[in-house]
Amino acid sequence: MYLRNTCRIIFQYRYNTVLLLLVSTVILVHYNYSKLVFVQYVLRNTATIGTNETSTSFDSSTSSWSESSSVWKTWTSPLTDSQSQKNDTNSTLNASFKTTTVLNLLKISSDNLRVTVGPTGIPDKPRFQQVNDHDAWLFSAFFDNFNNTDLIRVFGIQPLLLNTSVFCHLVEGTSSYVIEGTKKDLFDWHRNRRRVFSYECLLNETSRPHNVSLTFNETDTPTNSLLVLYPQALQRNFTVCYSMLYNYNTPYQLVQNVEFNRVLGAEHFFLYRESVSSAVDTVLKHYQRRGFLTVIEWPIPVGEIHYHGQILSLNDCVYRNRGVSRYVVIQDTDEFIIPHQNDNWTELMEVLNKEFELSNKSQSEQLGTYIVQSTFYQQSPNSSEWADITGHFSISDEEFQMFKKFSLTVFSNLKRIKTFFVGGRQKSFVRPETVLFNDIHTPDKNRPCIANVTVSTDVAVVHHHRRWTSSEDYILDTTSLKFKDRVLPLINETILLLTL
Repeated sequence: MYLRNTCRIIFQYRYNTVLLLLVSTVILVHYNYSKLVFVQYVLRNTATIGTNETSTSFDSSTSSWSESSSVWKTWTSPLTDSQSQKNDTNSTLNASFKTTTVLNLLKISSDNLRVTVGPTGIPDKPRFQQVNDHDAWLFSAFFDNFNNTDLIRVFGIQPLLLNTSVFCHLVEGTSSYVIEGTKKDLFDWHRNRRRVFSYECLLNETSRPHNVSLTFNETDTPTNSLLVLYPQALQRNFTVCYSMLYNYNTPYQLVQNVEFNRVLGAEHFFLYRESVSSAVDTVLKHYQRRGFLTVIEWPIPVGEIHYHGQILSLNDCVYRNRGVSRYVVIQDTDEFIIPHQNDNWTELMEVLNKEFELSNKSQSEQLGTYIVQSTFYQQSPNSSEWADITGHFSISDEEFQMFKKFSLTVFSNLKRIKTFFVGGRQKSFVRPETVLFNDIHTPDKNRPCIANVTVSTDVAVVHHHRRWTSSEDYILDTTSLKFKDRVLPLINETILLLTL
């Protein structure tokens, strides 16, 4: 009897212990899951999400950028075969942490989850934020490494003559600290009163802040808070950075450009929206739903700066795509960087990289920017010229009507001026990790040991479709028509779907 009772007690004890362990496990899992959901909620509500619908395969062996001797080797990794076919990774705008960040957050008490809210409770969305009561506005912050020194780089706008000190208020986990920073204005050909500035906050080797605020006096309480964006793993090969859109009301032009670039190899688009028509807004929302367009609002708060802060938006776009995109393509919606000997941008890059490798005997430089010369396409062929063209390209009456109805100038305005512009109107393919500051057409300043190349006009040309006064004779160029059969169905599908 005693033995039987003892066994019963032991069994009951073990049963209660197992039950307690099970209950504890459920509670712990639920607790961590709740925190994970909270983190995901915060990230989702402070970032614009963009996914890649398609991805063109790319042979990394053709790349001349070695990603050595810099921070980028730590943050980037090559595309896998499955990613080349279909990349389902979401690309966040203002929540670009390294992979371990969210995991580390789960180790912090929910009371200290200040990842997307700075010291003053200001949400870290991509928007302009003022530096106290000064005439200075900040937009974005990035982790960077320059000359083997880690730093936080903040982009903003201020008057050139506003000569003040800069103090960086850095938040890392539950700690915050203040250091003195520096600032540098980006070159402006137009010499406006206000300039784009880069503010720099040097870090020690182990510091990885997630928020930064700037003041011009050390004791001031910050009125701004920016999330620090870190380079991510490689997700795609080509990203198009459009200049900001102001009073933009040509939806057909936008559709024409996006669909043509997708055929050439573009996988994602960034666009900075200041003011657009309702029809254009319909197009933007459509492409956002498709997952390959990121729209960043651009309500610039001040004037007296060149073209609504265009240089700031382009540098912001280049830095957001460091590590994420192998190449960034900088262009406007009336420009098309068209290969004249290849079928897409991937093939074009393979040719240019091989040429550079053969010519770079010392191997002392890496190729950073591919400058493509531009010219203006602004006249349609006459009837006899069209008769000759249709002898080489099959163009139906329905397609001619589409050219006219939807203003598809890339297929109708085939006569260009003779001059190619390389000193001011060219556009570029940029490897974002190689550029320090980017101008509208080419890099303003590269990182050390980085070279630029100018692409031969026999290989590729920027087809710029806008009016340009010229007394030159026009030259017929039908290169764009070889892409017609791939591009027109995409344009037609989009326009019909949106009933534009």
